[in-house]
Amino acid sequence: LLAEVDGNRTRLAGIACDNRFEGGGAHQVPGHLRCKPYPVIVANVTPMTAPVLFCTDTLWDLRGDEIVSINPAIEVVRLLGREHVTPSDLERITIAFFSPDAWPDRATNFMGTCVRVPNLEWLQSMSAGTDHSVYTTLRSHGAVVTSAVGAAAPSIAQTVMTYLLALSRELPKLAAAQAARQWSATNIRDLAGMRLGIVGLGAIGAEVARLAAPFGMDVIGMRRTVRGDEPCETWETSRFNDLLRWADAIAVTAPLTNHTRGLFDAEAFAKMRPGAWFVNVGRGEIVNERGLTESLLDGHLGGAGLDVFAVEPLPVESDLWSMPNVIITPHNSGNTERTDRRIVEIFIENFRRRTVGQPLLNVTTEELPG
Repeated sequence: LLAEVDGNRTRLAGIACDNRFEGGGAHQVPGHLRCKPYPVIVANVTPMTAPVLFCTDTLWDLRGDEIVSINPAIEVVRLLGREHVTPSDLERITIAFFSPDAWPDRATNFMGTCVRVPNLEWLQSMSAGTDHSVYTTLRSHGAVVTSAVGAAAPSIAQTVMTYLLALSRELPKLAAAQAARQWSATNIRDLAGMRLGIVGLGAIGAEVARLAAPFGMDVIGMRRTVRGDEPCETWETSRFNDLLRWADAIAVTAPLTNHTRGLFDAEAFAKMRPGAWFVNVGRGEIVNERGLTESLLDGHLGGAGLDVFAVEPLPVESDLWSMPNVIITPHNSGNTERTDRRIVEIFIENFRRRTVGQPLLNVTTEELPG
């Protein structure tokens, strides 16, 4: 049922404004969560007198007291291990929180339960994006689905910078030499003065731009509509080819939409500068992997850092595994303890909002922005 959920934590695509390369806005909530005030999508949800929450036993043990303090009328149906929820409890559930502790072992069980709940009004996802069919099903049943967009942005942005630093120091080659007990010098390139193009300037892209600046990189972001509040020079999507020709490195932080699917094909890679680097922490389907592989094999691209793929896990027969200038990570660039805490804080804030009748943060729609 649930093939992949992550958000980087998520293999699912991001939310935000209706922009082709929008990565997804962030959020602000009280407490220890502190982040820039990115735009959010909100919707009014009428609170029930006695909501019934479906969550994991782990989440309830950790934060149940706080949830009760917000609304003492709350009732809870806990997912105990991998047990099934009884039909009578399915009838009672009105809200659900797919928390990080459910991933990956209990994800199918949890979300499989949610799609069988007849009266579900609201689901808070742990994912930044919600383009998976399970969310489409829930929305079609009338449930409001809110995302955790922005929660993983700091962690994912640090992964992008890790890729760039590793490629600049040829760390994959050095690691191979170390494993072979070979003293092998490599070429080193400073990031200062390099040109970084960021495709998708939502929460993740904005954080990448912020982190790249102290390294002395020249940064240009791309989004459908320039707002004027971006953290770097920003071009609209009509200049996509210009960005490809300008950049020494491209970082994709965009969500998967009908507009971004297959955006980076063989033609796009051919327009990039010889020796340029390609980084993808957005969605695997944004990239034509055959075109990427061929561009790396023929030496046109100088290297790549990849956390997402069209098919996950990446098939063992993929040529990408054995390339000395490619860094592969298993779609976990945002999987940190701090990310998990931020996800829970989003739910807590949204539960508080629902209780007092305020609009929810990060409400998703069927057609995701790009």
